[in-house]
Amino acid sequence: MWTEEHREWATVDYSSLKDGTAFPKGFMWGVATASHQIEGGNTNNWSEFEPRSKSQQLSGLACDHWNKRTEDIELISALGVSHYRFSIEWSRLVPEQGRWDAQAAQWYSELVDELLAKGIQPMATLHHFTHPVWWDELGGFERTENIQHWIDFCVRIFDLLSDRVEWWCTINEPAVYTSMGYVLGEFPPGVRSFKRTRAVALNMMRAHAQCYRALKQRPFGRRSHIGLVKNINLFDPYRRWNPLHWLQAKLLDGMFNRCWIKALKTGRFRPPSGLRSYKIPGIKGSSDFIGVNYYTHLLTTPFMPTKVEIDPLIRPWETRTDFRYPMYAEGLRRAFDMVKGLNLPIIVTENGVADDDDDMRPEHVRRHLQVTAEAIADGLDVRGFYHWSLMDNFEWAEGYDQRFGLYHVDFESQERTLKDGGKEYAEIVTSHRMPQVVIMAGGLGTRLGSMTEKTPKSLIEVNGKPILSHILDWAQAQGCLNALVLTGHLAEHFDGFTHSGMAVKFHREPSPLGTGGALWNAKEHLEERFILLWGDDLHPIDYAGLIETHQKGEAPMTMCATESHTEMNLRHQNGVLEAYDKTSTLEGLNGYEAGTSVVEKSVVMEHGKSGVWSWEQTVYPALAGRIQIHLDDTPFWDMGTPERLALLEEFLKKTTL
Repeated sequence: MWTEEHREWATVDYSSLKDGTAFPKGFMWGVATASHQIEGGNTNNWSEFEPRSKSQQLSGLACDHWNKRTEDIELISALGVSHYRFSIEWSRLVPEQGRWDAQAAQWYSELVDELLAKGIQPMATLHHFTHPVWWDELGGFERTENIQHWIDFCVRIFDLLSDRVEWWCTINEPAVYTSMGYVLGEFPPGVRSFKRTRAVALNMMRAHAQCYRALKQRPFGRRSHIGLVKNINLFDPYRRWNPLHWLQAKLLDGMFNRCWIKALKTGRFRPPSGLRSYKIPGIKGSSDFIGVNYYTHLLTTPFMPTKVEIDPLIRPWETRTDFRYPMYAEGLRRAFDMVKGLNLPIIVTENGVADDDDDMRPEHVRRHLQVTAEAIADGLDVRGFYHWSLMDNFEWAEGYDQRFGLYHVDFESQERTLKDGGKEYAEIVTSHRMPQVVIMAGGLGTRLGSMTEKTPKSLIEVNGKPILSHILDWAQAQGCLNALVLTGHLAEHFDGFTHSGMAVKFHREPSPLGTGGALWNAKEHLEERFILLWGDDLHPIDYAGLIETHQKGEAPMTMCATESHTEMNLRHQNGVLEAYDKTSTLEGLNGYEAGTSVVEKSVVMEHGKSGVWSWEQTVYPALAGRIQIHLDDTPFWDMGTPERLALLEEFLKKTTL
């Protein structure tokens, strides 16, 4: 049967996590929350159950996220992540049967807009343990006829947000919902009934299938990524020599994990403790990805406790988390292996640790990301990692006693403070993030005639949209989240310009300042390292290779050059720039500046000055012999003349960036 791996973590080399080489370009770095746990002021099945819960603590104001949304989005942005998973509270949108709350819907719409403005992609969860009281009174998931109410809600919120939200989770952890609510009695409705468990489990899978099929038929449905989120809780025999312990592990694994996963592949579902399987219309192939929530493994015996209050068994060398289960990062790879047979992209939709004093969280982050990186290197299609949770929150039956956040929350003052674990996660994330893109976009052009007499070249349409949009498309595809567009003194031409999925900031000049003056004028908005682009050039190169060259050389600036251009304007030797000559009259020119450079902000601060000045004529001579050259002969498109503009138009007609 399965192997229970344990490794010597003290000997593991984590260096690739910090040097930005552990994860691929475009990896989804995220954090996750759930509505009832952070929003505050909710009235739903959980708020009704709380006085009878284990802790008897009331969610109440929670993190007051409903009123602190913008502030909390700043916290997400500060971590450097590219994605945010949140859930949508059905009870807010439909507090009474048949009544839609337009103000609540607007709140979620604004949440999405604010995330996108920060370059953060939203992932919405449609059911995360909570639903309206009126639906609960109808029987919730216990009655098949109630499913349509939830489908109606899902379709309506999907229609509202799917023009901007591409990632959707249908149901979060159906096995946890059923086992905690109907087997252990720790979640609402707080009962112990295998008969009701089977009915709820079957209807949750029916609901997922119907939701997936309904949303796929809506506008934007085909482009949306819709999937089920499955908590993988590994079960290992406490005594590996004892067949009864093995039998218990296999039984629990089948009920909690295998039966749910199998249904997505076969189209048939045997509910936990059920004797027969049921064919569920639409369930086969009803996920575009599989969300994996992973926290731990449990050691099984025939007499293992069924009460959460009793500490689970652990190996002598394992460390207990505050939740009392062990930290077992090795199991994350086993969770991946359990779902890989679905042949779906895998996304870690939750992983985190209850750790009040934060002494365990940094190592927990490192171990689980190391396991994820190794799985990707071994060929598993793991697309993203969402840390649970953004901040401390209301932890269901545990109330406020368990803290999972990257940010500490003082629930009296509602003050948020970044923990060391949060700093560790942010450091790893940012080491894999592409730098800020800075685009010189305000230049006019004489050689393009009347079309650029008053309109910046970057806004000239090529193949149906401005070249600036094409440049941003490519930068986004390379993993860039933030763009600073320097508009010159013609900022009004950029009014209304947006680019979905990236945070795009426009900065204008009081008067024409030249290329160097424009950068100096925007120095407060420059990150410590940035990718410098020209707004009338399209250079679709692999940014990762350029960044790698820059990091290895430790140069103040790395310039991309090509030796395949029709003209030459620089001389390079031994990997460095020797001379730059825009007039192309210098002897021995053997390369052409290809419009993409990596620049340390210190270069701007050292050589910059107020007034009008040229970046090329000032910085390139000053740094001759110190600017690294990154050779790349990817076709370079300069739209400076009508002939070149026509060539770019032809290229874009044939190519999808």
